[in-house]
Amino acid sequence: MKAVVINSYGPPDVFAVSETRTPQPGPGEILVRVAAAAVNPVDLAVRRGDIPSPVLPAVVGWDVSGTVVAAGPGSTRFAEGDRIIALRSPLADGAGVSAEYVALAEALAVPAPENVALEHAAALPLAALTAEQALNQLGPDFSGRLLVSGAAGAVGGFAVQLAALRGWRPAGLALAGDARTVAALGAAEVFSDTDTPPAGAYDVVVDASGRPETIAAVRDGGRFLSLTPFAVPEAERSITVDVCGVRIDAPMLDVLARRVEAGHLTLRISEVLPFEDAPRAHALLEAGGTRGKILPAPGN
Repeated sequence: MKAVVINSYGPPDVFAVSETRTPQPGPGEILVRVAAAAVNPVDLAVRRGDIPSPVLPAVVGWDVSGTVVAAGPGSTRFAEGDRIIALRSPLADGAGVSAEYVALAEALAVPAPENVALEHAAALPLAALTAEQALNQLGPDFSGRLLVSGAAGAVGGFAVQLAALRGWRPAGLALAGDARTVAALGAAEVFSDTDTPPAGAYDVVVDASGRPETIAAVRDGGRFLSLTPFAVPEAERSITVDVCGVRIDAPMLDVLARRVEAGHLTLRISEVLPFEDAPRAHALLEAGGTRGKILPAPGN
């Protein structure tokens, strides 16, 4: 089978599509024919060597959607032909999901939303879980003013949608050209670089775009939740600064997938690209300004 691998660290052109052995599902695992993976900022960090892989060559990718083709011993949750999505970290073993087939623990997988293309379903796991888990830190009774920075991006867009579903009235910070999109996602007000949010006006800023300067919008004693660990501001004015990383949580992912099915969450897709275009996929995300997820797919 073919897989997207890095043999060394560096710019996007370090990627290669290599022939590797098709895995076999072990106990408690399923073998999945991949429909699509997704490109996330953590993949950029691994490719550059900012987060070194434990092994090289390494296969990249956390998000996967696909079809079950076999089950290992003791695996009973899924049958051949079932459509699934999953989130699996390659940081411990370099075994990412950007391959034609992946074997993964069935406990990581949940049924894919039935109302979206299977390729597109790969856009959900990491971004939506990151947003949901960040908002969970605010507690179910949060009633303050919330600003989401990077509200037109993958994680920020989910944060706006999920906050609105909770009955909150989130504000969004995005490029001026994205104002309508962010408002449609559920933002009660939208700011841009030409219309900056007022200083000290928000109880919480969730920064999904790596803009530590947005701490200026937090009131004294408020909270700043950074979803980009390489761009964290220094604490000031008694503001609590936290860094939120994603936690793999299949039951939570299942709830999010059902929200997609119910029409309460929208998946936003930038492009579906063949594995051979992995360098372009990384270059696009690295350049910034993408709207929705970039999804590498093995194709036929």
